[in-house]
Amino acid sequence: MIVNAITSTGVAPSGWYRIGVLKSIFEAHGILINEIIPAVSSFPPMEKHKRPVWLIAALLERLTYLSLLKKTDITILQRELISTIPTVERFLPGKVILDVDDAIFLNKRGLAAINAAKSSVGVVCGNAYLAEYFSKYNANIKIIPTGVDVNKMMVNPRRLEEPKKKIIGWIGTPGNLKYFKPITTAICSVLKQMGDNVELRIITSHSSAIPVELRNVCNFVKWYPNIEFDELPTWTLGLMPLDDDPWTRGKCAFKMLQYMSAGIPVVVSPVGMNVDVLGFGQFGYGPETEDQWYEAIKILLENDSLNYQFGMTARSIAEREFSLESVVGKWLDVLEEWC
Repeated sequence: MIVNAITSTGVAPSGWYRIGVLKSIFEAHGILINEIIPAVSSFPPMEKHKRPVWLIAALLERLTYLSLLKKTDITILQRELISTIPTVERFLPGKVILDVDDAIFLNKRGLAAINAAKSSVGVVCGNAYLAEYFSKYNANIKIIPTGVDVNKMMVNPRRLEEPKKKIIGWIGTPGNLKYFKPITTAICSVLKQMGDNVELRIITSHSSAIPVELRNVCNFVKWYPNIEFDELPTWTLGLMPLDDDPWTRGKCAFKMLQYMSAGIPVVVSPVGMNVDVLGFGQFGYGPETEDQWYEAIKILLENDSLNYQFGMTARSIAEREFSLESVVGKWLDVLEEWC
């Protein structure tokens, strides 16, 4: 079976982690994923004067999909073809499955997202929050989380014994660093109290995005592809702060799942899917106040036995519920049922 997958951003997180990393596993089941990455971005350029030309070019390219996919049976459409703009989704040949891992319906009254959902045989959602929204526009809804590569992520059972410093870690894109603001004082207090025994490590694309208060006390590590497999197993705990708003409730807890796959405990905001994942077992904390963040981080730094126990529980849950193999298994069920 050949399944086309139109991704909006290529090697960016959603395209890579929900489609790209699954290709070899699909192939082992006799399914070839033909990924189609638009030459013209699905997202408008920052410069407003460039947007009319971008829109024309993007629309013309999307129109070519009608011919390109002419003999197609199944197409996975990751998000709408052009961000926030309804286009030719309903005219795509064959059966279309919409795959969504963000709250893409928040802009322009969700017209593009709704159009894509109505044009599809079913909608695959990364979490329950997204599924609830799209169930209003399509009767076929399945929840498939973003998987983590537990086979490639090696757990370091001696991580609490070997490092000279214990590491509080965070990894992500620059735009998500803003969520540190409510807990910055708590983190700085922990670092000050524990001195040279603890390090805050932030992995992102450029240091200028790190809030000034943290830039002065953290160790910045520049992101590179697959850095998580080198870095995360050496950490003592992983952080995932978030605001509580409609956009963050649509997030698929992927950062949290990466930490879990490395066998380290988590301290995360109890928002959206984070709450659902925390419900699988005792492997971390979901603090709501700054004082609770301080206490949670401090406990996991000081109590090695608890830290190790939480880490092993996290890894076990990641293997059982969120491995790439389990995700592909859910996709196979979807393809059999809908196609």
